[in-house]
Amino acid sequence: MHNTNIYSLDLNLLVVFVTLWETQSVTRASERLALSQSAASHALRRLRERLGDELFVLGRGGLLPTPRATELIGPVREALEKIDQALQGTEQFVSATALRTFRIAAGDFIEFLILPKLLQHISVAAPGIIIEIVPLPEPSALPAMLESGAIDLMINTPATLGAGVRFERLAFVQLLTLIWQRERLPAGRFPLDLYLERPHVVISLHERGGNIIDRTLAEQSLSRRIGAVVQNFMAMPVIASQTGYICNLPSPIARAFADTFSLSCHTPPVEFPEPEIFAYWHMRFDADEGLQWLREQVKQCTLS
Repeated sequence: MHNTNIYSLDLNLLVVFVTLWETQSVTRASERLALSQSAASHALRRLRERLGDELFVLGRGGLLPTPRATELIGPVREALEKIDQALQGTEQFVSATALRTFRIAAGDFIEFLILPKLLQHISVAAPGIIIEIVPLPEPSALPAMLESGAIDLMINTPATLGAGVRFERLAFVQLLTLIWQRERLPAGRFPLDLYLERPHVVISLHERGGNIIDRTLAEQSLSRRIGAVVQNFMAMPVIASQTGYICNLPSPIARAFADTFSLSCHTPPVEFPEPEIFAYWHMRFDADEGLQWLREQVKQCTLS
C-alpha cells in the first residue's frame, strides 16, 4: 500500500482526478478546468507519483481508469462534495418550510406583548417554527448562553452584557396608571396627591418600571407608598382590583386588563421616561439567516 499524507496533498489534484475520470481525456479535462494541457498532464503525473499508481491508461476510447482509480473515485467525489458544501455555507433558511426551534429569554411582560402576535403570524407563514420562551437567567450567565446558542435571543429592558453581544432597540413602552373604577376619576392625568397618598403594588423594586418611577419621583423630591411587591406584571391588576392599590403598567397590559378587573386607565401624574425594550443576540450568529428572520418578526410584532 502506498502511504499518502493528506495534509501534504494538493487538493486541486483531486479535482483534476475527478475531471479526468469524467472526461476520459487530458485535453477535455484541461478545457473544463481552464488549464493548459501541459498543466493537466503535470497534475496527472504528480497524482501518479503521490499515489503510486498509473490511475489512467490510454485505451481505444480515451483514458481508462485502473482498479486503484476505480477504488478511489467514490470516496474522492464524496469528500470534494462535502468540502464544497462546507464552503458554500448552510442551506438557505426558508421560513415557510424550515423546521427549527428558537429559544427566547424573556419575562412575562414580553410574553404578553410579543408572543401572541408572533405565534399568530408564524403559525400560518412558518408552521414548522417553534418558539420556546425561557426564563431570564442571571445577568452574569446571559453572555455565555447567547454565545453558545443555548438562547437564541433575549428580549428585555436595557442591559450591559459585554463584548460580543449585539442589541437592537425594539420599542418604547408607554406607562399607564390604574386604580378602581369606583373612584370615578375623570379621564386623563392621574391626580398627584392621590398618587402619593394611596399605596402602590409594584414589581421588583430593583429593576423594570419601578426604578424609572421612583427615580423620577425622587428627582422632584417626591416619593410614593409601596403596599406590595410582586414577581410578575399579571399579578398587579388582580391585587389592585381587590385592594384599591394603585398600579403602573405598560399600556398593552393596562388596556387589556382594565375592564376585566374594573380598573380605570390614566396618564401618570408625572412624566416618567418610557421603558425601552431591546433584543440581544451574540455576534457569532450575525450571519444566521434564521435568527435574522426571527429578529425581524419580533420587531414587527413589537411595533404593530
